[in-house]
Amino acid sequence: MFAKNTASSFKNAQQIAMRGFTKAHHPAASITNASAASNIQTSSVAWTNPNPGSELTVSTKNGFLPRRDPLPVLPSYFEKLDEILHEMPVHKTDGTFGLLHTGRLGACIERELPMYDVEFVFDQRILAALYRDYSVLASAYLLEPCDIQFRLARNYGLARRILPANIAVPLETIARRLNQKPFLEHSTFTFYNYRRKDQEQPISLDNLEPIRKFSGCEKEHNFIVGHVAAAQHTGAIVSASMDILDHARNGKRTEFNQALRQYTNAMSSVNEILAQTLKGCGDYASFRTFLNGCKTQSMFSSGVLFENHSAAHKYLGVAQSSSPIASLSTHLFQLSSLSPRGSLPCADGVDLLRAPNFRSFLNHIDGQARSLAIQSYALRSSESSAEYILSLGQILTYRYRQWANLRDSVPIQSAKDDAAFFEYLDIQTNHVRDIAELISRTHANMDNESLASSLRTRTEAVVHHAEMVRRSLERILDTPEPSPLPVSMIAY
Repeated sequence: MFAKNTASSFKNAQQIAMRGFTKAHHPAASITNASAASNIQTSSVAWTNPNPGSELTVSTKNGFLPRRDPLPVLPSYFEKLDEILHEMPVHKTDGTFGLLHTGRLGACIERELPMYDVEFVFDQRILAALYRDYSVLASAYLLEPCDIQFRLARNYGLARRILPANIAVPLETIARRLNQKPFLEHSTFTFYNYRRKDQEQPISLDNLEPIRKFSGCEKEHNFIVGHVAAAQHTGAIVSASMDILDHARNGKRTEFNQALRQYTNAMSSVNEILAQTLKGCGDYASFRTFLNGCKTQSMFSSGVLFENHSAAHKYLGVAQSSSPIASLSTHLFQLSSLSPRGSLPCADGVDLLRAPNFRSFLNHIDGQARSLAIQSYALRSSESSAEYILSLGQILTYRYRQWANLRDSVPIQSAKDDAAFFEYLDIQTNHVRDIAELISRTHANMDNESLASSLRTRTEAVVHHAEMVRRSLERILDTPEPSPLPVSMIAY
């Protein structure tokens, strides 16, 4: 039976969702004050959200979080879809086992999930919720055999190759309407997958819980709510990023340094929250299986066929490097030039999976940073170089944690058997090592004696940490056989 949540916030959300559900109007028609957060403007250059009605916008207020909290309950028309997603997790919230625990999800979908007609859905909030739910269900269906195999033998085996029409058709329709790819991506799994326990209270770790889950384990909960809680600081990151570009454009060195400090402080807040929630991998592997894509991974030998289509689809999944925070940092500070083979997260195509507003914003940052040569501008002043190092230190902490959790999330034997994963990990390792080297190289080429003592002390501390990371990664790259990570490295 469908488990109806009795919380008043859920009922209110469903009532809100039903308004406009059958109205075939322009997507922006139901959006109130949509333009209020659609422009991010500095004194010289303005960037505008190309789809201002979308729930997934970029703004200096919410950063990468949605304009409104995600819709937690689907309209009653989608009752069976909601029911299956509620019954799906390996471990349900009531302490019982769900469909994925015994491998019953696939048969349930094939037998019970209706072919829902989504052609008449235009409300942006409902579309975003449906995109989340269908993409989560698609990953669960395709990778269910891999999860079972992983629990039995610690290897993935093969995933299902055909996505049935009752998932594929609605998912493709919704993705086309939202101008996104019909596959699960990072922001959908995290930034549009939370609800507040108390709607009157602000976003915090204690006031958040996931809407959709795969395993239902504590680490999955922490992964989702940790990224959401951290993302509340991305508004400050977006604002600082635009200020960095603007002040470099206008040659305002003092203001440029201040913007770098604002960026560093915001990233520090992000890292502090993630340090609480992503420390070590724990049972991360219990849901990591469902975040795999179908592009190069071994469990998808030739991509995925959407039923009634002849060509196989090949999409990236929710990679550890696929947070838009990682892409923004890489673009803004021109870090993609560090690695000869192209640095993740930008060169692997992950940005192409993002919502249109995210793609547009990241392209804007990349183009402006290149034209202004932000890295070169920062290095023309010792004080700017020091502030640049402090920003890079926060990026290094962020990217290192992603890398360590990725490397430790899959058993070493499994990684050895998966050539594509191991190559991907090797590129990641090189890139994080290169960021550490850039910090040391920048410090070696600047006039440290001209800095204020407090700034010099903080800069030297970052350089010391970077050197530790560089040496650790050099040893890993020089070791032919992978080995488990020390706990001290995972919790960096």
